[in-house]
Amino acid sequence: MIATLLVIPLTLLGMQQQDSIAARLAGRVTPDVATLVQQLSVAASARGLPVDPLIQKAIEGSAKGVPAERVATAVRWVAMQLDTAAAALREGGVVTDTLVIAAGEFAISAGLSNHDITALARTGASVAALTVGLRVAGTLAAMGVPSAENIGLISTKLRSGRPPGDLLLVPADVQSEIARGVTPAQAAAGLERAAAAQARHDPPPGRGNPPPHPPAPPHP
Repeated sequence: MIATLLVIPLTLLGMQQQDSIAARLAGRVTPDVATLVQQLSVAASARGLPVDPLIQKAIEGSAKGVPAERVATAVRWVAMQLDTAAAALREGGVVTDTLVIAAGEFAISAGLSNHDITALARTGASVAALTVGLRVAGTLAAMGVPSAENIGLISTKLRSGRPPGDLLLVPADVQSEIARGVTPAQAAAGLERAAAAQARHDPPPGRGNPPPHPPAPPHP
């Protein structure tokens, strides 16, 4: 009886999710692609994976006039990358949520490996900082920064404990160094050395400078 009561809400939830996805895809992809995305999305959601990357990939490919069969292949590939990202994050000891998994999939689609994702997860950064770090690492990979220098730089930044927003400046910093005539690898390596040097001189995160001594009480 209990099992039956559980199945009904779960079935209704799946139907509601399919209706929501169908509404987002209506008129933007072919019926076959829409059906595939709905099936993959429901299965992904059941495994705790995000569904937006699947929907976005289908819409993006169709908007560019890519043939439906190629769009379908791309969507299936994204589903595999989401599973890979989630497994890599768990390997790194991170309790995954959909945002960090989506960021991991973005990094993998840009050229990073599951081992790279695990390495960043093992920095001990918060999930919020790791999510930003994965997005930035994916951006650097798309800019041509090799994996070793990419992960070295982002790992150092994550371990520094600085606000996640600081990571968003990294691609511009790398681009600025490239404009000076160095390679993407050299740019990232130089910024990593600078970040490591700064971390050695900065106080531990959350510690800051000690407060000043309170003034002595006045003499009676």
